[in-house]
Amino acid sequence: MNASENGMNVTAEVVRVDRDGMTVNYCGKEYRIDFDRYPYFRYCVLDELYHVEASAAGLHWPDADIDLELAYLEQPPADRSAVSLEWFKAQRRRALSRLGSAGGRAVSVRKAAAARNNGKKGGRPRKTAAPKKETVTI
Repeated sequence: MNASENGMNVTAEVVRVDRDGMTVNYCGKEYRIDFDRYPYFRYCVLDELYHVEASAAGLHWPDADIDLELAYLEQPPADRSAVSLEWFKAQRRRALSRLGSAGGRAVSVRKAAAARNNGKKGGRPRKTAAPKKETVTI
């Protein structure tokens, strides 16, 4: 993906991905991003990793909602404790949402038969309101 900053052409491209990390070409210079040092990339699918955008400040993976500043590319953090726990929780919710969405779109013979039987009965039953409890005052 390309960007323009003060007339300078800023480009970024993921060159290769393996199980331990990926190599990114940023403005003609290749950077190795190790998944041990940046563990949040482990939870991304390949399409998310390959969709990278460049800016003068660094790199952005819009589908994965990850930003890396140029300083982190040139001098990666020494330990993984700098990684936000909230980011991991958000990634987990997103992954579970994708799984649930895929399950809801599943088509099978049993699911189709159950839908037909439910339709013969008049469709999904309506929710009924619970009866109100009467209060007795003394």
